[in-house]
Amino acid sequence: MTRTRARAAVLLLAVAAMAHVGSPDTFFGGRAGPYDVRVSVRLPGVIPGRAQVAVRLAGVTKPQDYHVSLRAGQWNVGLKGAPPPEPATAVPGDPELYAAELWFMTATSYQMAVTIDGPSGSGTVVVPVLALATAERSMTPWLGAVLAALGVFLTAGLLTIIGSAVRESVLPPGVEPDRRRRVRARIAIAAMALLAGLALWGGDVWWNAEASSYSQQILYRPFASDATIGRRGDRRVLTLGIHDSRWTGRPDPQTRYNALIPDHGKLMHLFLVRDADLAALAHLHPVARTPEALAFDADLPPLPPGRYRVYGDIVHESGYAQTLVSAVDITDGGAATTAATDADDSWFSGEAVPEAPTAAFDLGDGTRLEWQRGDRPIAARAERDLRLVVRGASGSAAPVEPYMGMAAHLVVASRDGSVFAHLHPSGSVSMAAMQQFAGTAADPHAGHVMPIDSDVAVPFAFPKPGPYRMFVQVKRGGVVRTAAFDIDVR
Repeated sequence: MTRTRARAAVLLLAVAAMAHVGSPDTFFGGRAGPYDVRVSVRLPGVIPGRAQVAVRLAGVTKPQDYHVSLRAGQWNVGLKGAPPPEPATAVPGDPELYAAELWFMTATSYQMAVTIDGPSGSGTVVVPVLALATAERSMTPWLGAVLAALGVFLTAGLLTIIGSAVRESVLPPGVEPDRRRRVRARIAIAAMALLAGLALWGGDVWWNAEASSYSQQILYRPFASDATIGRRGDRRVLTLGIHDSRWTGRPDPQTRYNALIPDHGKLMHLFLVRDADLAALAHLHPVARTPEALAFDADLPPLPPGRYRVYGDIVHESGYAQTLVSAVDITDGGAATTAATDADDSWFSGEAVPEAPTAAFDLGDGTRLEWQRGDRPIAARAERDLRLVVRGASGSAAPVEPYMGMAAHLVVASRDGSVFAHLHPSGSVSMAAMQQFAGTAADPHAGHVMPIDSDVAVPFAFPKPGPYRMFVQVKRGGVVRTAAFDIDVR
């Protein structure tokens, strides 16, 4: 496969993507005032459409004592201009779970307020949701045949009524129409048939125009981008360039493609995952080459040679987050410098620990990172917490340090490259979007610094079955340490 063809193949993986490749739903874990909540938003795939929203309240035994409501407003309207709140109803058989449906009418970013009223008072949390179209629904052949038959029937009925009205409507009962009336009726039928044909032709033109507009403007497409490696003196630099008509270096403040904002203090989080075996990962933070942010540069770390998938996470002021997708070949891994572009850059290469009810990875500093899966295997599209804890030699929890404001960063990648997700203890939501909607953008970590605990639970649902690798990054002693686990999603 040539480099161009391979790069195009990787780009195709983003067709079903949102901010995370192949994982379009939103998962959030945090607090709404005094309440611990888990929120999931399952998008309909097409926009306009109704999303399925589930809210889980930890520790609830009497659901009738709680009232849960949801309200979503577009990024440029806000909650003040949003429709009235929708109540979420308790799900029978699970006292902690509440469910609702919300309409999302426009393919853009929304702020969704989850409000809980209960015995401990009232609490609200705002969750960013990307309501983007990720699918096109085709009409089934049988439905097309039924609609065509109905169209023929209605058209024939219309022509019959027109002919009868012109030929006989003003005649007394029992009087036969003369030749002149019959000719006039035939002319009226022909004229109406012509008008009906023009109407059907116009409808077909309109339908095709709407379908094309949906495909080009509404159906999600990440910015076109490419990754290259070049030398600058003794340094090897990875460049991710954006080449898209929607991003010209002059962001439009009236659209979702407005200016970029830092996420965890970085304009871009860039990941490299080795394609063949997922045995290497780099988590980099490139610097925009110019104020227009059309290209981002990062020093290439010493990764083993191979073909790498490249993912670049960016967030706009609208809360619209997207993942740029490309690929690059690294041919001489040992020649890279160990100097990092950013102090938070990190990289890893090595084998993963197989999946188990409790799987432990040696972090190399006398501690191990445990993934507590439990006895129940992972099932596709089933939401659950990924429970992780760092333990010392004695088996007790070992402390971790903040890594860009978080206790842990997770990367989930499928073997076939169709799924990539960058997660935190707060879930899959963009932290930059959360701080933007909370009005705390002045501090790069304000509003989203999670409790720094070595024991975390990350809400997520794997979108499809198959083999995955999960990378978990924590910081200890000023060093970012990475653990890797293999997962077989049933």
